Amino acid sequence: MKIKNFLVLLAAAILLSPMPGRGVALAAAHLRVPSAYPTIQKALDAASAGDTVQVAAGTYFEHITLKKGVILEGGWKADFSRRDRKAFVTVIDGARDKGPVVVGADGAVLDGFTIIHGSLRTLANGDTMGSGVYCKKTSPVIRNNIIRENEPSGIYCSTSSAVITDNRITANAQAGVFAQKGSSLRITGNTITGNGYSGIGSSKLPLSRITVRNNDIHGNKRSGINARAAAAVVYNNIIYGNGRSGVRGVLAPIEVVNNTVVGNGQSGVVLDDPNGKADIRNNIISNNVDAGIRAHGRGYSHNLLFANNRSGDCDPAYLWCVKPQFNGYESEKSYRRTRNIIANPLFRDPAGHDYHLRPGSPAIDAGDPDPRFNDVNFPPSLGSVVNDMGAYGGPHALAEKRATNRPPVAVAGPDQEVAPGKRVILDGRRSMDPDGDRISWQWKMTSRPRGSKAALRRPGRARTWFKADRPGEYDVQLVVTDRWGKASRPDTVRITVPENRPPEASIGDVISQVSAGDTITLYGSASRDPDGDPLTYNWKLLFRPAGSHAAIADPSAVNSSFLVDVNGCYEVQLTVSDGKTTSKPAVVYVSTTSPAADGKRRVPQEYPTIQSAIDAAQPGDDIIVTGGHYRELLIVDKSVNLIGKNWPVIDGGSQKGDKNTIAILYLGDRAGRVEGFVITGGGTGSLGHGINIWDSAPEIVNNRITGNFHGIGIHGSPSLTGKTRVHGNRIYGNKVGIGNGKDSAAHVYENEVFDNKIVGIGCRGKAAPWIDRNLIHGNRVGIGTREVASPRIEGNQVYDNVDGIVISPLSTIKMYAGPDIIIHNNLVKGNAHLGVQVASFNLSKVIITSNTIDSNNRVGVRRRGGGLVLGYPQPATFTAVVENNIITNNGVQGMVNYSGPEDFQAPGAKLLNRNNLVWHNGNDYLDCAAGQGSLSRDPLFVAVSGRKNGGYFLSQPAGGQKQTSPAVDAGTGTAAEQGLAGTSTRTDMAADTGPVDMGYHYPIGTR
Repeated sequence: MKIKNFLVLLAAAILLSPMPGRGVALAAAHLRVPSAYPTIQKALDAASAGDTVQVAAGTYFEHITLKKGVILEGGWKADFSRRDRKAFVTVIDGARDKGPVVVGADGAVLDGFTIIHGSLRTLANGDTMGSGVYCKKTSPVIRNNIIRENEPSGIYCSTSSAVITDNRITANAQAGVFAQKGSSLRITGNTITGNGYSGIGSSKLPLSRITVRNNDIHGNKRSGINARAAAAVVYNNIIYGNGRSGVRGVLAPIEVVNNTVVGNGQSGVVLDDPNGKADIRNNIISNNVDAGIRAHGRGYSHNLLFANNRSGDCDPAYLWCVKPQFNGYESEKSYRRTRNIIANPLFRDPAGHDYHLRPGSPAIDAGDPDPRFNDVNFPPSLGSVVNDMGAYGGPHALAEKRATNRPPVAVAGPDQEVAPGKRVILDGRRSMDPDGDRISWQWKMTSRPRGSKAALRRPGRARTWFKADRPGEYDVQLVVTDRWGKASRPDTVRITVPENRPPEASIGDVISQVSAGDTITLYGSASRDPDGDPLTYNWKLLFRPAGSHAAIADPSAVNSSFLVDVNGCYEVQLTVSDGKTTSKPAVVYVSTTSPAADGKRRVPQEYPTIQSAIDAAQPGDDIIVTGGHYRELLIVDKSVNLIGKNWPVIDGGSQKGDKNTIAILYLGDRAGRVEGFVITGGGTGSLGHGINIWDSAPEIVNNRITGNFHGIGIHGSPSLTGKTRVHGNRIYGNKVGIGNGKDSAAHVYENEVFDNKIVGIGCRGKAAPWIDRNLIHGNRVGIGTREVASPRIEGNQVYDNVDGIVISPLSTIKMYAGPDIIIHNNLVKGNAHLGVQVASFNLSKVIITSNTIDSNNRVGVRRRGGGLVLGYPQPATFTAVVENNIITNNGVQGMVNYSGPEDFQAPGAKLLNRNNLVWHNGNDYLDCAAGQGSLSRDPLFVAVSGRKNGGYFLSQPAGGQKQTSPAVDAGTGTAAEQGLAGTSTRTDMAADTGPVDMGYHYPIGTR
């Protein structure tokens, strides 16, 4: 019995005695490398679940397999007295053998190592394994490591559930982190940079799920996050400078919320699946090379987009500014319906990649107001609790230490002068906090005139008001306070209410069209003084025709008169005075109705204003206007000719709203002519025009039209606008040069249309203009459509615009096929982004023939760029005839029939492609192939000096050259059959006869 008890006690003692490098066996132990175990793997082999293996600083040439439930820690000092991962660098280097450096295990923790030189190893069964950390059907925690220079990936997970946090994952051959076959990864707080493929990638079904939060993902050669086969939840990351997209979803839904996505080499956020689901919300997406959001026009709200797709710091009132942000979708109004913003986000230091928001950023408090997105941590969030867009807003933004709190600044607004009884509105919204904190307002009236009962309404709001009930001075003070209770210095605004208000002059009804010999009575009795003071009157005759001796009968009477003694126009002015102040003048024009002796009416010799001459004119009269500056808005309501001499300026004053400097309205097919003017100052509204034409057929010739929203707008019945001729004008410096609106069928020819901010010549509303032989250059878009339209674009030189010819109805309107669109015999060259595009939103048949499309896309746009692009942002469904064109030297791609993303391709346009010369483009063909009779050879262009854009004649012995261009006689049909009789490709300007030459033909007889 004693022996038995002794053995039991001995066994217990052995079990309880410390092992080398361990604590007590039944408690969690600490195993130390190299002091107790020579290698990391030996320590792991000896460890049990719950143990910690501690590794001292140094380099360990091993390939290790983690153990279930065991924590592996690097960063220990040699004597294990202190742990500091930065000071005591611990490296596991797989350089001495192939395979992954670390293999995962369930519940294991890898913490505080530098993992390098993992490589790919082929197993006996033919499978491969590699990477820095390799997880297959395991669930480790990988934290606080540097994982670099491994292949293929930094961390590889297959059918695994891993937590990957606070690592630096860099310079790996392929992805930084890679998930496949149903993995579920939580990736938080990492820096993932400089990897050879994507920062985070995925492939192979079943779908994985990745949650990506609070990471810095930048400088990877492909996408920041490529969720090809993963459902991705992406919150509060900074994703910048990656070679492809910032975030890409392909086969599964993506949820992308409160990220800052900047400067990536393709789009900011992408969903490839046309039918896929996306929630793209509260992000700042800026300066990406392609679109900000490419998600088929849906699934996004409350985002700030800026300067994507090379649009720069553009004005979202312009369509070309809006569409690039959303990959061709949206309009100037539609993007705002989902509360998106296009504006500079005002980053603190974007050049230094500090994407904190500056105070005053439009992204502050602009996110989704749903409380579940509210800001929590201040800083980094600014303003109120309403969501700040970008990575520093929302409930998942990481708290930061607050700097010294500075007081806010109150701005009460400028001093004002108002009339008694008027409402005074005070606006403190320009007040600000230099730290970006939310502020509250408090107004206080500190003084008011004796007897006044004025009181502020809602003084605790940014805007307040009161009624100025007595003359005198009112002082109102504003103090603002930040969220922490720090108050500003007070700012005071003074409102002065004068004792006396000015009187108002008014001339009553006057017969404005009279005959010589009539006496005109002038009525001033409608004039008034708001204070009830008595008035004195002062009548003046400001203008009378040559030879007239007319005079005001009694200049100081309430009502007076004058005798019309000569045919012409008389200008009468009235001012009134209350003895203290004189009114603004009231003016009336009185014109005779008699015919002009020679059918001519002269301004300013006979009429003081152009409008007064129009009012007096008979149909068919010429109104001759001599040089000068005429500040008028003209309504041409009869068939007259406006003829300028010495370039008189008609200036509408650039008034707010949809004003027209010249309106030619409902005159039918006899609308006269406008010639020889500088026409400027149309209204600043989106329907403001220099010349606005409705249901009329004028001739607009030899004018300079500049400084308007629309230079010329043409609208109305094709039977009338079809007779409108717009030719020989220089149209520049407008937002839209020439706009063809509802049903316009005008002939627009031989104009120079340049340097207009939106489009040179535009079409909408079923317009079908003939755009013929114009020089169109320096515009954002040379020729464009924004609604269903059917232009005939023929014989133009379209060059040095951003986009040359763009047929792209809005994504927000109902689509239908209209008459055929003709793009024939144009020279389209040197446009920065593309030569010709017919977007997928168009449904009409397009006939593209005999054009030369050369040297476009000089900036290298990859998707919607090149020579001729059919389709995009979706594959097209229309029919396109493309023949007899020369398409050469275009950047990235020559001819494209876009078929969609690689996993969701469609046939594209129904393409009849034959007899084209396509040569020396980045790629001659994309998503299509050379058609019958097509060539890929140098066209042998020849230049003729003195000819505008004369570098595109074709070499041929008959023209004096030694060689014959392969484009000569290589087209389909004859020149006459193709509408090219009287044109030439030869330097001697001999007409093209016989089989038609490919490419652009110069008109004979013009320079």
